[in-house]
Amino acid sequence: MTGDPAGVRLRSGRWLITAAIVAGALLAGCVWWAVADPDGPPVSGPDGAGGAVVPGAEAVHFEQGHGLAAVRTLLRTPADVRAFAGWYPQEDVGEELREKLLARDLDAEALVATGWSSGCTSAGGAVLTYDENTGYSARLTGTTTYETCDSPWDVLAVFAVPEKDAGADPRIGGAPPGPPGPAELLAYAPLDGTAAGRAPRAAEVSQPDQFDAFVRPLPPAASAALESELGSLYDSELPGPARRFAFEGRGCGDDLVLEITSRRLRPVGAGGACADPRPYVAVFSVPADRVPSSAVIGG
Repeated sequence: MTGDPAGVRLRSGRWLITAAIVAGALLAGCVWWAVADPDGPPVSGPDGAGGAVVPGAEAVHFEQGHGLAAVRTLLRTPADVRAFAGWYPQEDVGEELREKLLARDLDAEALVATGWSSGCTSAGGAVLTYDENTGYSARLTGTTTYETCDSPWDVLAVFAVPEKDAGADPRIGGAPPGPPGPAELLAYAPLDGTAAGRAPRAAEVSQPDQFDAFVRPLPPAASAALESELGSLYDSELPGPARRFAFEGRGCGDDLVLEITSRRLRPVGAGGACADPRPYVAVFSVPADRVPSSAVIGG
């Protein structure tokens, strides 16, 4: 004998409602950590969240990972690019950046480079924005924000804009652009032809005794020039978080940048080809965490 059809329908309806509640709870448990879906609101870089997307700006490079330097800079020359790659001396990052950015037409374009921590937000890309008060910034797109993550993500985004549009006094994230690379030229002294070759071609001079050993063979005028610019830096026995490197080379003045790769550290002329190179000695400061352990000094 069959039961009441109405009772069967009632029990079936209750079962379907219960199943739906359980399925919903399981689904919520699986995705509790995802706060925003991939099509959620974009997340901006520091300063300039309300900026408008820059028409015609081209995204040249986008990368998200760990250990990427926080930067805000403008690259206008090949020397700027060589210096900039030093922020990312890892071979798989710096080499790709150098080749990709040097392939751009830097006579017609300027490259806006931004890097920051996006916390627990992953992204598929970024767009360049501009605000009258803060200047250029970047906004992540295709984002997913997680409530927790093992390690916050770092972002690197580089955009090309027409050189004529970059202006003489651009701002990035509310401030003037920072130096293109991590190295700073601390001291420079020209040498005459007879003095060239007396000092080591390149050496670390982070400690006072290392610096003394480097300048000892130099002519008095060159030694005095370096010591006058660097002497106070050695008042403290510890150099702090930076390391210093001295080089003997040939060029056309002190317009130098330090190229840092996973293989070597070497100064290059910022002005490009040099018609009448002259010998010099120069000392650079580099943040310790930007010096690859595998790099040769000079060469």
